[in-house]
Amino acid sequence: MKKTILAFILGLSLSALGVAAISLCNAKDIEYTSKDPTWDVDTVSDALNDLYKSKGSNTNDSCNNVAEPNLGDGSKLIPVIISDNGTITKVSKNNPDWYNYCEKKWANAVILNDDVQVPNDNQQIDMDNIESMFVWIPKYKYRLWNVNVSGLTSTGSLKQAHSIEIVFDTNNTVEEPEVSCVTPMESGNIGSCSNGEYMTHPAFISFDVDGFWVGKFETGYKNAINASQAQVNSNDSTKIIIKPDAFSWRSNIIKNMFEAAYNYERDLDSHMIKNTEWGAVAYLSHSKYGIDREVNINNNSSYKTGYGAKANTFQVTYPGESGDGGNFNNPWNVGNGCLASTTGNITGIYDMSGGAWEYVAAHRSGAYGGSGFSQNTLEEVYDAGFYDLYNANSSPTTSQYMILGDATGELGPIKYYKNGDLTSYHTCWYGDNFDFVDSSGPWFQRSGGYPDGFAAGQFYLNAYTGGVYAYNGGGTRLVLAGENKHPTN
Repeated sequence: MKKTILAFILGLSLSALGVAAISLCNAKDIEYTSKDPTWDVDTVSDALNDLYKSKGSNTNDSCNNVAEPNLGDGSKLIPVIISDNGTITKVSKNNPDWYNYCEKKWANAVILNDDVQVPNDNQQIDMDNIESMFVWIPKYKYRLWNVNVSGLTSTGSLKQAHSIEIVFDTNNTVEEPEVSCVTPMESGNIGSCSNGEYMTHPAFISFDVDGFWVGKFETGYKNAINASQAQVNSNDSTKIIIKPDAFSWRSNIIKNMFEAAYNYERDLDSHMIKNTEWGAVAYLSHSKYGIDREVNINNNSSYKTGYGAKANTFQVTYPGESGDGGNFNNPWNVGNGCLASTTGNITGIYDMSGGAWEYVAAHRSGAYGGSGFSQNTLEEVYDAGFYDLYNANSSPTTSQYMILGDATGELGPIKYYKNGDLTSYHTCWYGDNFDFVDSSGPWFQRSGGYPDGFAAGQFYLNAYTGGVYAYNGGGTRLVLAGENKHPTN
């Protein structure tokens, strides 16, 4: 099957990839040249600062504008600090040590089991008392770099991975040529946006929020004691757990995943992660506020959450070296296990490379595959904010049908690499696998699986039917928008 083959045919060595990056990806920073003589600036950042200062908002120190994490009204969300060894301590939301994004320290919160009393401030919380763990993604705008995408490219220069420029700000960008633009939030539409301009990320616009909470780990299956017991095709939201060393909930259809996530915490607008929300996490991670490089793969062959490949494992081809145990990987709080997080430390989000292939709530318009959904059970029931819809003409190489911010087309154009007798599509960002949705594979998957080696990553893109994944590896991730602004129709 095409969708499966693309994830299994990547056998390029890291050294070879480095050579390929030199020849295929000619990195050149985007320059800013103002054509307006009234702008006394020579960089996009200066222009953006000047613009927002004139409107009463100061972006000179972006960290001063980080949106306060939204714990909801009377919420179950408990703010916590996590030490490097994994010790979890309840803190006040006013505690200055809770988070500091300028120091790559992202805000964490937990939901406790129903029968557990909320501890006092500065009291430790036992992992057995935690049901789920979340990380705050504050609202931001980012500098655009590759808005004019034309799909598959066989010649010419590509833009390689670079640090994504982020500005935290709860104000939405406005239309200001050469400075900022308003997100079109539509597949294949770049609106008035141009390279070098800043744009508020659409993940925050679609829910009208100043940030959202993302599951710190892949969604696990409560009380599963092995990988097989976590292969359950149901929509029982009471089985959701989000914590380290859990078994990822897999072998499920999209409709069940979607409904379980939606019903998990209605007061907090819980839902299945969308493609644009995945992109928001990946872009923040690949900035100076995150790890700013590819995250390490979770190569745990038992689909355990929160693991990272040990440095001596071979991950430079497909398949990469995988297994379950100390010879292969470290847990989230041991050794280099934290390099599998979006921050490179324990405060970040895990399992965004490898582990289980993760379905996201994003599909090709008019195509539902084996998801269990149809138009009258998705579009006519749920608010459009709960899923990303892609152009009905989408096919495996149509990166131009991206939604700006979704970490798909902006990572292209894409190349068709040949490695011996095997070939596959790749982005120019770390050689991650690239496969856009089409009629036979109308739903997006992210992260890659535990055996995918260098082809996995937070920029990995695959497409599948929306049904039970053939290799028992299809899971997902949960998001809390903070408050219920999107009830069903």
